[in-house]
Amino acid sequence: MLKKTIISTLMSSTLIAGAMFTVNANASFASCTGTGYDISDNVTPNIGCTILEPLNANQNDSVSPPQSSFTVNEEAFFGFTNWSFDGKYDDIGNVSGTDGSSLFDFLGNNQSGTFTWIGGNITDFSDIMLVFKDGGDTNLVGYLINMPLLLTSLDDGGFGGTGTYTSPFEEPPFAFPGQGPRDISHISVYYRQNGGPGPGNGDVPEPGILLLLGAGLIGLSLSRRGRV
Repeated sequence: MLKKTIISTLMSSTLIAGAMFTVNANASFASCTGTGYDISDNVTPNIGCTILEPLNANQNDSVSPPQSSFTVNEEAFFGFTNWSFDGKYDDIGNVSGTDGSSLFDFLGNNQSGTFTWIGGNITDFSDIMLVFKDGGDTNLVGYLINMPLLLTSLDDGGFGGTGTYTSPFEEPPFAFPGQGPRDISHISVYYRQNGGPGPGNGDVPEPGILLLLGAGLIGLSLSRRGRV
């Protein structure tokens, strides 16, 4: 009976803690999938997509020093506050724009295109993100790139080093009826150095999920002991 009480209490308190972490980490972001829309795969390959709220804020992704004041760090994109800025694919028109990135070679226009890895040793990085900016009635859209899949050869089912993008500024989730997809203003490239701290002040990624996993393992262990 005591073991069952311990398990129940531990699971309940951990579920609450996990929920608190999850809410705090995602309170100012919207999902890339919803009723009548799905922009989660407008960049491939990726392992995550998020939209900064409010959706009509037209916020710029400032990279003015210091690094801690970068928009993506102040807003904690994907829960991290230690993003470094690599460069932008800017001035995108009907032909290729100005490519200021040292990690990717961009080719395309303000509606669609490709990005090819030129950044060298991928083990130097733990996360790489593309952030898309447009104009009024939109907000920043971020994608975490699936680098292992991007760099896997085509013969092995990967992308051979080249990914694709299309404008994520569709309606919905944004509100400009009959005017989407809107043109991309620029694409910013951000990265995190390998071995760098996790979200916030150095916590591990997705603490809520890890707490739930730990509680589940502990509960399973206690439950098995109770049956012996």
